[in-house]
Amino acid sequence: MGVIQRQGFASSIIGYIGVVIGGVSTVLIYPKALEMYGLYQFLYDTGIMLGIFVMMGSGQAAVRFFPQFEDKSSGHQGFLTWLLMVNTCVFLLLLLLFPILRGFLDDYVFSGEKQKYAEFAIYLLPFTFTLALINLFKNYTANFRKIAVPTAFDQLTIKITLPFIILMYVAGWIDAHGVVVGTLLSFAFVAAGMMGYLIYLGEWKLTRPAILKDLRGLKEYSRYSFYVLLAGIGSHIAFRIDTVMVAGMIQFQAAGVYAIGLRLSEVILKPFVTLSGITGPIISQHIARSEWKEVDSLYKKSSLNMTVIGLGLFLLIWSVLPELFEIMPNTAELQKGMYVVFFLGMAQIVDMMTGINNEIIAYSRYYRVTLIFTLTLAVLTIVFNLLFIPLYGLAGAAMATFLSMTIYNFVKLVFIRVKFGIYPFTRRILPAIGFAALAWLITRLVPETPSPFIDIVLKGGLFTGLYGFAVIYYEISPELNGWLRKAWTTWQERRRKS
Repeated sequence: MGVIQRQGFASSIIGYIGVVIGGVSTVLIYPKALEMYGLYQFLYDTGIMLGIFVMMGSGQAAVRFFPQFEDKSSGHQGFLTWLLMVNTCVFLLLLLLFPILRGFLDDYVFSGEKQKYAEFAIYLLPFTFTLALINLFKNYTANFRKIAVPTAFDQLTIKITLPFIILMYVAGWIDAHGVVVGTLLSFAFVAAGMMGYLIYLGEWKLTRPAILKDLRGLKEYSRYSFYVLLAGIGSHIAFRIDTVMVAGMIQFQAAGVYAIGLRLSEVILKPFVTLSGITGPIISQHIARSEWKEVDSLYKKSSLNMTVIGLGLFLLIWSVLPELFEIMPNTAELQKGMYVVFFLGMAQIVDMMTGINNEIIAYSRYYRVTLIFTLTLAVLTIVFNLLFIPLYGLAGAAMATFLSMTIYNFVKLVFIRVKFGIYPFTRRILPAIGFAALAWLITRLVPETPSPFIDIVLKGGLFTGLYGFAVIYYEISPELNGWLRKAWTTWQERRRKS
């Protein structure tokens, strides 16, 4: 099993442990405090967007330029030091500009009934800095083909702590301040854990940055980071602005409902996030060596594997979603998010079907094009939100994301085909879609019982069995079958030894 498969498999297991924990919390805990969960999600998403500004492109640059500075004996020529210097300097600039941002938030978000939460805007500063560090450390650690441990910190910590924080709020043990401070401390723990892991690997080397003496290299880095920054701003506006706009145009409670729908749909995207995290450095190296056959192979494999997994997860969730809402607190409110899950899920499927197109463009000589694509995506998302939220409410925000993501991925697909002569689709995708649709249609024929729990087990089990059997028996994805055989062999060996 290669490094991608080993780290990808381990990260996937960690990711799905987080999915289980997050799923239980999303179903049973977060609906108990929709308004508070909406406030947390607003602070988190806004902190992520501001964090892109603070990072100044250093996240992708940590991978893109690492091969040029790789030299363990010299602490990789102070590259990590340089990345931290960039983040710190830009954060200081954000401190100076924050009063302007605070005024905008008071006018747009914390108005009317939401004015009681205006004091929490100041927490955006530590949220932003901490989330930026997490992003930087995770990307930098990926250079050493070590993604499983950072994934564990990133995927599990907040999923474990947030439910307890929300339950303490519901019980009256803490107030809104306690919720915000508790979540902030959780993210600080993640950042500290990732830093500790780099120290453990012997890769925490804060030496003098060699790039400061290389004017040509500094110019190239600055140019790349500038375009990545603008592209990142566009991308994160597209992926995060919907929750912020729902909070601003409706209420924090509506943002909480939307966030729960988003969490359910994000289960679909989890494998893709893991895969792209570990394949990024590999793609970067293949492109640097002009090994386009290898890039094409990874492109096709990523598309097929993610389509098989994504379709299965999406239709599994959609098959049991009505029953799932029945067992959740605040059922009537959450049912308003039914089509939030549908449209956001479809957006995730589109993203997964087109594979690692973003990585291919970002690490090629055409990386500047990502700026045009993502800024267009951001504009489309904002415009569609402004159009659809007043008309369709929560579902309108999800529709906006689906439409903008479809256009965005189609344009990238065409660009890669024209410039590099490669495309992600293979004939194996068609039977995957066919088997998924057939399994879902059969599942719909199952009669309802008096218990939503029994319905979930029956429908979920039937769909999983039918679709899983078809995918494995007909070997739609050789890689997935290989992973399963490897997991089965490993389990048998450990069982014999025990």
